[in-house]
This record gives sequence, C-alpha cells and structure tokens, in this order.
Amino acid sequence: MRTKDRLATLKDTDIWSLVLFALYKIRSVPEYSSLSELVYILDKSSVLKLCEYYGGMTIRIPTIEELEYLVYVLVLYQYVNIEKMEYDDAVKQIGFKSSELRRVKADYNKICEVLSKYEFTTRI
Repeated sequence: MRTKDRLATLKDTDIWSLVLFALYKIRSVPEYSSLSELVYILDKSSVLKLCEYYGGMTIRIPTIEELEYLVYVLVLYQYVNIEKMEYDDAVKQIGFKSSELRRVKADYNKICEVLSKYEFTTRI
C-alpha cells in the first residue's frame, strides 16, 4: 500500500498523533517523545489548549501516587485546621506509615503556609 493510501485510512486522532510524532523526530527534542500519545488521552481541542497554555515550556506530570499522597496531606489539613482534630489523632486516622511521618509533617507545614498566603476560588 502506498503512503498516500495509508494516510487516507488514518483517523483524525491518528493524524494528530503523526503530527506530534513528526515534531519529535524532526526537532529531536527528547521531551517531545511521548506527546504523540496525548491525542489518545485528550481530545484534539484539549491538546491544542494545552499547547496554547504551555507551548514552549517543559512541565512534569505527577504520578497518581504523588497526587494521592497530597490528597491525604490535604485531608490532614482539613482534620486539624478545619475540624480541630489533634494532629497525632488525625495522622492515625489517615493511616500514614511511621516511615512517612517526617515527610508528612514537612508537607503539612508547607500546605498550611500555602493556604494561609493564597486564596483559591473557582474558575469560570
């Protein structure tokens, strides 16, 4: 099958994947290597919006584990600062491992600082 015929069988998503893969191969930028998979996760509009907001920047995507951990630290903040639970009781309630306690305390303190300095509101 000729290249023209193969291209004609591609779906819109596949074409965008090809464009992003070509960008990686043409520019030889290692950070572009996995972009071609984005169009299978996000729709075309979302990919273009991502490029509009973050074009030219290098960003790092957190792991699910990192997000999960931070959610638990925020729950700790809620228990202690909003529900007025004792810190040690809140830590036990959440179930942090003893090996995590030093890191949890440091991250909890950072969250307290962030939430005291910044106002978070919904975006339209």
